[in-house]
Amino acid sequence: MDIKNFVLSYYKNSADSFHIHKVEETKEAQKPHTHEYYQIYFISKGGLEHHVENESAQLKQGDMFIIPPGAVHYISPKPNTVFYSFSFMEDFILGQNGSGKLVRSFIRSLSSKESKNIKPKISMNSEEILYIENIMSHILKEFNDKPVAYSDTVGAYAVLLVTLIAREYFSKNTESISEHFENSRQFVLHCVEYIDNNFADNISLDEISKRSAMSKSSFCAIFSELTGHSFKSYLNICRIKAATDYIKKGYKITAIFGLCGYNDFSTFNRNFNKVMGMSPLEYKNKLSGETP
Repeated sequence: MDIKNFVLSYYKNSADSFHIHKVEETKEAQKPHTHEYYQIYFISKGGLEHHVENESAQLKQGDMFIIPPGAVHYISPKPNTVFYSFSFMEDFILGQNGSGKLVRSFIRSLSSKESKNIKPKISMNSEEILYIENIMSHILKEFNDKPVAYSDTVGAYAVLLVTLIAREYFSKNTESISEHFENSRQFVLHCVEYIDNNFADNISLDEISKRSAMSKSSFCAIFSELTGHSFKSYLNICRIKAATDYIKKGYKITAIFGLCGYNDFSTFNRNFNKVMGMSPLEYKNKLSGETP
């Protein structure tokens, strides 16, 4: 079976990281497909049957679903069905200031290759249905009108929307969130330890995030929370700390940069200044001045 993988640029008027439209008729979505982005459907009128992986469910007005990248799914809508389709990249939702532990854990849980959390249907209570439709309506209006800072406004609405969905997903299994979050933290802590012991190697963010079995954005979010630094900043701090130890041991400055993982002296010198607030030579002279 030919399964098409949709990219966000398929929508000609999409923003860099998201797209929303109100759909009255669709043909492509009725064929098994995947996409590179997350997608939320909210049924505004009518109903449809949603098929995802090996499950299916009947959705009526007020029901919804969320699909992560790579999940094979399709819909069979009833006549006169109308629904919102909100698509967004992972970095868009995780990059929002308001996206807390619940949203991050939920997104990581959905996107995991071993995930069993993909549900073909989400049903909210009547009060939340009105609230969610209002959120969708506001996102659509911001997207169509594009006022100043509309992307920020859409981001805030998106976090609220995903938070409500995540809460519903895990309402009967809150322990799974904590367990997943703690497992993710442990993976990242192992990566921090790896950097501490192998900083002189050519370590890249791509390589280290793969070690954690997470996407780069998810890895960076937890890494920053645990260390207080970005991956690049932490790696440089480890390397410059080692450089100061070499200087204290009497190594020549021109021989140190290669031992600390830098390919050239100028990059080493620039990063030393950034971390220590002085050049390697100034640091060495300062040490000499303090020696009796």
